[in-house]
Amino acid sequence: MIKNIVFDMGNVVLSYNPQYIIEHFTQDKSIQEKLIHTIFQSLEWLMLDKGTITKKEACEIMKNRVENSLHPLVEQVMNEWYLHMPQFKEVIQLSKELKEKGYNLYLLSNTSLSFYEYYQNVEAFHYFNDVYVSAEHLLIKPDVAIFKDFCNTFNLNSTECLFIDDRQENINSALSIGMKGVCFDGNKDSVQIIKDAIK
Repeated sequence: MIKNIVFDMGNVVLSYNPQYIIEHFTQDKSIQEKLIHTIFQSLEWLMLDKGTITKKEACEIMKNRVENSLHPLVEQVMNEWYLHMPQFKEVIQLSKELKEKGYNLYLLSNTSLSFYEYYQNVEAFHYFNDVYVSAEHLLIKPDVAIFKDFCNTFNLNSTECLFIDDRQENINSALSIGMKGVCFDGNKDSVQIIKDAIK
């Protein structure tokens, strides 16, 4: 029986779209492309999620890849990118409904420690029991180890957990330790699929 609903964050609770984010910092298409590659598609971005580099260290490396005139913009993006991730209203309502029905709600996300700079402004998280931030545990999805550590951290039975993520490879890892899984694509049909999976 499902008792715990485990949400990914990017493109499940919040819309994470680097192109949308970068458009809030510059309208120059060539600079947009350069910054997306330099920041969001970088090895350092993954290292931030894994907790193996600090934001300051990552920012310095990223700045070294671009001309000096763009250094202030790199710093601005690194400090403010998370302000431009719209919340999915359907997921806010779903979280409220699930909490009222007695389910335990958790976050399991590949995300950096910057999470703690903005999480309190995310309405859905008001209904969550707890959060698991990858950077704190030095693990990232789809490594099966992160799902095992998540369950151990909160003393949960994996067979009582439903995991919701936008990437099938992450769902597959969750399934391998006995969780149920739903691949979420951000539309209303996905919300109904989640409700059906709990029954």
